[in-house]
Formats: sequence, C-alpha cells, structure tokens
Amino acid sequence: LIDTRKHTIEFRRDEVMAEKRKDKARTVLKTGEVQRKNGTYQYSWMDGQLKRRFIYAKTLADLREKEKNILKDKCDGIKTEARYTTVNDLFDLWLNLKRGLKNNTLENYKYLYNTFVRPVIGNKRVSTLRKSDVKKYYNYLTDERNLKVSTIDSIHTVLHQILQIAVDDDYIRNNPSDNVLRELKKSHAFQ
Repeated sequence: LIDTRKHTIEFRRDEVMAEKRKDKARTVLKTGEVQRKNGTYQYSWMDGQLKRRFIYAKTLADLREKEKNILKDKCDGIKTEARYTTVNDLFDLWLNLKRGLKNNTLENYKYLYNTFVRPVIGNKRVSTLRKSDVKKYYNYLTDERNLKVSTIDSIHTVLHQILQIAVDDDYIRNNPSDNVLRELKKSHAFQ
C-alpha cells in the first residue's frame, strides 16, 4: 500500500513538471513571462545587482521583442539598471567624480546644467536618449532660447562628459552627443 502511494505521488509530480504554463490563447509562455489578469504581459528578470526588474507589454509579440533587447544588452555587457538611470543621475555622478577644475569653472558648469539641461532633458532616461534628441535639444537652445554658440559649446562640454561616463560604465553603447555640436555649427552657419 505504501509503495502504491509513492508511485502515485511520483506520477503526479511528473505530470505537473511536464505541464507548461500557457496564456489565455493557449500559447506556451517562456520562463519569466506571465499574462496578467487584465490581459497584458509581464516579463521579470534579475539584474546584475540581484534586483528583480519588470517590463510590460500589451501583446506577447511586443513583450518578446523587449526580451530580445534585454538579452542583447546582457550579451553586450550593457547594464539592465541603465533603463532606469536618468541624465540627472549621471550628472550627480559626474559631479562627484570630477576633479582638477577650478572652483569657478565647476560652478559655471553646475549653473549651465541646472539652468539649461536639467529642466529640458535631465529627466530623460539615458537608455532612451538618441542622437536626434540631442540635436533637437541643441536646436531648441539655438532657436527658442537664442543662446550663442559659445554657451551651447559649454553646455555640450558638460553633456558630452556626462554621457561618456554612461558609455564607460556600460549603460549605453555609444555617446549620442558625438559630433552633434559640429553638425549644429554647420547647419546654423555659426563661425
């Protein structure tokens, strides 16, 4: 009698192990994927600091596309926590690391950043910042704020260094501010 129960228990455990998780449309879900009660999908994973991270999508196809991007970032050594890091976070890091500047120069950089960068693109996530965003921002400074090229050049100096830290620390693959100021000078015919 005892042997029969053992076999029954083993059989049921094997049945459960063989059963795959599926969504409402009966599509087999991969590890980390879940269909939520409202019909949307969620994927969870552990980042490099062993913190649980989540992404969401309306369809399973969209979710799997986002999963591919996360996997590609992991393979390339890009940190997944970069998805949540803003330009302002990087500025604070840059400020703590920056040495060898005269006090007046550092205060000028802080003023330029706090006045022109922080309110416009400071809250933007570094992982979503594109070269076109930086171009649009520099055009805004030229056209809307009527700043001179020397002021924009000083802003670019700070912004470029901040984004270079993101590249060096594997938050992003390349610096979106590379060569943008040169293109701006050509397009606006600055001297």
